[in-house]
Order: sequence, then C-alpha cells, then structure tokens
Amino acid sequence: MSNRHYSARRRLVVATLVCIVLILSGIGVVAQLVARHESEELFSARLATSARVLEALVAQEVASATLTQPLIIALPPELETSTSDEPEAVGHRYETKIAFQVWRDDGVLLAKSASAPEEALAPLAPGFSTHVAGDSLWEVFALHSGRTWVLTAEKEEVRGELAEYIGMSITAPLIAGGLLMLVAINIVLLRSMRPLRELAERIAARSPDSLDPVELPETPHELAPIVTELNQLLDRIKAAFEREQRFIDAAAHEIRTPIAAVQLHIENAMRSPQEAERSEALALALAGARRTSKLAEQLLTLSRLSARSDDYTPQEVSLVEACQDVIGTLDPLLERRGQSISLDAPQDVRVWGEPSQLRRMLQNLIDNASVHGAPTGEIQVRLAPRGERVLLSVKNDGPPIPKEEVDKLFTPYYRSPNAGPGGHGLGLAIVKEIVGQHGASITLHRNADGTGTVAEVSLPRTRSNGSELHHASTS
Repeated sequence: MSNRHYSARRRLVVATLVCIVLILSGIGVVAQLVARHESEELFSARLATSARVLEALVAQEVASATLTQPLIIALPPELETSTSDEPEAVGHRYETKIAFQVWRDDGVLLAKSASAPEEALAPLAPGFSTHVAGDSLWEVFALHSGRTWVLTAEKEEVRGELAEYIGMSITAPLIAGGLLMLVAINIVLLRSMRPLRELAERIAARSPDSLDPVELPETPHELAPIVTELNQLLDRIKAAFEREQRFIDAAAHEIRTPIAAVQLHIENAMRSPQEAERSEALALALAGARRTSKLAEQLLTLSRLSARSDDYTPQEVSLVEACQDVIGTLDPLLERRGQSISLDAPQDVRVWGEPSQLRRMLQNLIDNASVHGAPTGEIQVRLAPRGERVLLSVKNDGPPIPKEEVDKLFTPYYRSPNAGPGGHGLGLAIVKEIVGQHGASITLHRNADGTGTVAEVSLPRTRSNGSELHHASTS
C-alpha cells in the first residue's frame, strides 16, 4: 500500500490560482464584450451626428456648386506621422482613422476628407453598415439628403482598441489584486499551519518511551480532533503497557510459589528411600504442576481478554446447550468432590456471544461455586428469560460472602481471607471481563434464606439487536 505525500498548502495555493485565473478570464471576456457593445453604440451615434452636421453645413452647398474635382478636406501633415495617443495642438492622430464622403445621386464624388479613399466607403443605402474600402475595414453611416449622400465612417480598429483598453483597465486591477490575494493567502496558510508543524516537531522530539499527552500552546479547532485522538491512542498504549507489566509482575509472583512447591516435592521424592513417601511426594508434585498449569492458563486468558486480542463476530449461542456441555465436562470433578449439580431451563434461550468465552464464563462460575460451596452440597444452574434478556444464575450452599468483599472478588489476584486453598483469585476476574465484552452485567448476593452465594449474569437475547454486543466487544 503506497503512502503518497503531498503539500496541502501548495495544493490549496495552486487551486486558488487556477480559480483566480478562470474567474479573471471570465471577467475579462465579459468586460471586453461590454466595452465593445458600449463603444459600438457611442461611435455609431457619433457617426450619425457627424453625418447630420455635414449634411446641414456642407452637403447642400457642395451639391449646388460647380465643381470639376471633389472637394478634399485636408488634415494637418503632423497628424499623418504622429504616433502619440495624446492630444496635440493641431488635433489628434485618430482623425486619420475617421473619414467622410459626400456623393451625388448620380455617383459623382463631391467632397471627402483626406483620410477617405477614392471609392465609396459603402453602397449608397441609408443606415449603418460595415465594408472594406482602401484596404481597411470601416464602420459606415449613410444619410440621404435631397440629391446628395453623406457617408461618415471610422476604422474598425478604433473600436477594437477602445474595447481592448476598457477591458484591460477593468481586468488589470483585478489581476494585480488577485496576485496580491494569492500572496496573502499563502502567508495566512503558513501562519495557520504553524500548529501542525509544531505538532510534528514535538512528536519527533519525544523519546521512544514517552507516552505523556501531546500538548500545544494553541490548538486550532480543525486540529483539535487529531490531537485528541492521538492522546487517546497514547493513553490506550500506556494502559496496555501497564496491563502487560502488571501481568508480568503478577505472573512472576503467582507462579513462583507453586513452582517452588513442585520443586520441593520432587526433591523430597528423590531423597526419600521409601517407595510410599516417594509416591506421595510425586503425587503432591503432580497436583502442584496441575495447579500451576491452571494458573498459567488463567493468566493467559485474562491477559487476552483484557487486551481484547481475540477478536470475534457475535453469533447466536444456545445457552442451554452451553450449560449442558460445561456441566457434562465438570460433572466427574464435582462427583469426586462429593457435590452434585442441576440445570433448571424451562425453555431454550439464545444469546449473542462467542461460544468458547461463554463456556469459559460458565465453567469459572460453576468451579467458583464448587470451590466455595459445601463439601457435599448442591450447585444449581438456572436460566430465566426476562424480556429481551436472560438471567443466568449459579447458586451454591456454602458459607455466604461478606458484603464488604463482594466488589473485591472481581479484582484480579484477590482472594477472600476465608477462602480455601487452591484458588488464585482470577476466576471471577475472567468472568467479569467476559461479561463486560458481551454487553452483560453480573451481581453476587446471598440466597433468599441468607445462606450460600448466587452469581447472576444478565445477557442480551438474540431477538434484540446484536450491534450492542459488537460495540461492547470492540470498544
């Protein structure tokens, strides 16, 4: 799986630049079109006005005069060679791009400006038109007055230049402002991303064994969830390390004594000259080894459950079948202890859970009831539906548990002062962990008559939604 890196700041700046270019291009095009439209109206009106002035002042006089050559209105020679766009004392160079002609109905040219070609600027038809004359494109207005035609025109390039200048006058400030805005955005992004750089620097500067929360002098709202999740992850890692260390310390402490006892019994067997004493010592060593094996198994089970390393998908489990399997497995052991066990299940009930963990929970509850029950007593397992839940109870008839010790019994490695030998204080801790991961609850109390102990577990039935259990097992 590739992990491609990229600069968020560069990507945002480039995206902003692209947006600015597109927006300004659109504005420039619109400005050009608007300027062109407005200049068309302005220049067309000027042409029409100029034609009317010429018709009133010149056309009638020229039409009635006796002329052998057309009258040419000359321009100052300085304007023909001028390249400046600024007005001069003799006029403006744009006058060379404006022309007029006066024609008679019979096609005789009566007068024209020096800038106008010899041929007609446009056909003698009233109104506005665009024509090519003298290698130039002209915008022409034709006015018919009596026996004369007045044609006023200007070169198309004049209108194009005006529209271009107007468009540039609009877009140039926008482009400059857009570039300044891009620089400002870049500066703001650099300052805004400073906490992110500081977070990376603080993480890089931490020692490998440091699991303290990461703190920043100022945290943006957008970065706060990342810092929060990172600190929660560090807390979970820290708790896992502490749990692992407690497991190692407890395992070393709990296993040391039974191993020493096994070692002592083996040494006694090796030194004993009599067969009976040797057999007794070996039997004690074997019993100690079994207890040590059970302790190791419980330690590993509690460690896996606490770390939630056994991930699973909840499924339907028949609680009656699970009870029957566990009771069938433990029944020979209970018989050797002189105890009996019974199951009261009026109907089959199904719960959401992991079969092996539920069986381990039942096994630990029954084994705990046996260890702390009467030597020849009875253990009662009962299933009772309670709406969308089912109540599993395991009852013995041994000495009742003192109320002040009920909550302590779920603490790992805690053993009641009145408890008999053989326990390690892990059975109910494992049960508590399994119960919690199955969205269930457990309580310990005395029987109604004040004797014995009842362990009650409330589990969700399958007709309720299993997502609650899945959430509980993975949270």
